[in-house]
Amino acid sequence: MATPRKILIADPELDVVRALSKALRQRGYQVTYAPDGSKALEVAVLRHPDVVLFDDDCTLIDAKSFVQILTSNPRTADIPVVLTTHEADVDRIRAFREGYLKKPFNLDEVLSRIDHLCRRVEAARELKGDAREIEGGLQQLPLADLMQILAMNRRTGRLTLANGPERGEVVLSNGKPANARAGDVEGEKALFRLLAWREGNFAFIPGPAPARSRIDRTMEDALLEGARLSDERVRLLAALPPLRQRVAIVPGATLPVEPHAVTAEVLSLLRAPRRINELLDLAEAPDLDVMAAIAALLEKGIIARQEGAASSGEGPLLGPAEVHALRGRLLRGRTGRGAVVAKIFVVGSGPKAGRLMLRALPGLVAVATEPGCVRSGFGTLGRLDLGDVLKVDFLLLPAAEAARPLWRPLAHDAVGALVMEDGELCLKQARYLGQELKLPVVVATGTASGGLITTHTLPGALRGIAGGASMVNTDLIAAVRTVLLAALHPNEVPSADAVVEKSRGRRSADRV
Repeated sequence: MATPRKILIADPELDVVRALSKALRQRGYQVTYAPDGSKALEVAVLRHPDVVLFDDDCTLIDAKSFVQILTSNPRTADIPVVLTTHEADVDRIRAFREGYLKKPFNLDEVLSRIDHLCRRVEAARELKGDAREIEGGLQQLPLADLMQILAMNRRTGRLTLANGPERGEVVLSNGKPANARAGDVEGEKALFRLLAWREGNFAFIPGPAPARSRIDRTMEDALLEGARLSDERVRLLAALPPLRQRVAIVPGATLPVEPHAVTAEVLSLLRAPRRINELLDLAEAPDLDVMAAIAALLEKGIIARQEGAASSGEGPLLGPAEVHALRGRLLRGRTGRGAVVAKIFVVGSGPKAGRLMLRALPGLVAVATEPGCVRSGFGTLGRLDLGDVLKVDFLLLPAAEAARPLWRPLAHDAVGALVMEDGELCLKQARYLGQELKLPVVVATGTASGGLITTHTLPGALRGIAGGASMVNTDLIAAVRTVLLAALHPNEVPSADAVVEKSRGRRSADRV
């Protein structure tokens, strides 16, 4: 039988206490009453309630002193205290971690708040024991509450988060945030992004403390600042175009002579047109500062939306008929049920290329919050779902010559190679994949490579290879689409954005 939840009501107004106690008892709560702060403190220490409702009019011990005494005692420090009051002085009640309830009560609001706090207390008790990990949904246990629980229990480990294709991670050391990662962003910037999440799943896995901390805040300070930034972010988003909208500097626009540091950083990044979400990821400045700078530059006409770019890549990479045709090619005449998994090799050093892929390719679901291959340069980065019958895995291969024996065995069901960096070893690997394995090779340059490749000339090492080589400079989505189309139609020009050269000696016009 479940242990009843215990509620302490400290309030001198007997009529209010009677009505609220009746409603709580009808729902299975055990209710204790205290007419003043002194009695409430005695009950809290002896009975250890799950939640305390402490009224602003209590005598002998006031609300602020009551909370301070509870938090100074290890036995009672984790008891949530909600202030009840007729007059809500916002500045004064900020000192109360659990907020307040305004009188006269809205019964549904009171019951909802108590249920929410009790669920949080129960989750905290799970963590106090020998439990190795805890997992659940953010709809049931909001992230701020979960992190508060982990802080109160001084836990050390990794809190991993998933919301559809998005992944995040918070590293904790003795209950304090030590680092965070959201996509390709780390540190406080990532932490405050994650604190804005309202949906998704979480899992806390205990582990060793990190060697160094990238965040220097207490958990309480981080949560308060995260709540403030989240509200401000909503306001700024309303003044901006969609985050996937591409923006560019207006030709002939008069640039500011001595711009603010953040504005200067945004303008520097806009030497090539970029999506707003790319600017947020690439800028060193906090998200709110970057968003404010973008909004100001848009308002002054210094930058503008790039026409036709808002929906670039929003549609499917392949149409339904093309998906089934490529699946048929991979099956090679065999019958098959369910989905077929194709492979695209990502040619690059690992960290830069891998993180860019995860950040800039919508729908790519990473195999982990920080896939091991991002650092090692070897392994599966993530999977892209093209429908019920076809999935695409993106693999990183080590480019070192010593790893060459691995390349051919891993090429089963590979449909092409995407070159994200053009160092000597990367080009040697790309040539092997295109010449020896006869895979189509696409070089992502300019915006498509996030600036990792700046040349617009097809590298000499890739000219005349058997699988054909092309270059795409519009965006990463177009580059991936070009790989898939080249695999589906090996004898045709794969993309209007590409420069293509076949080993047969036929060359297309330079369209980049």
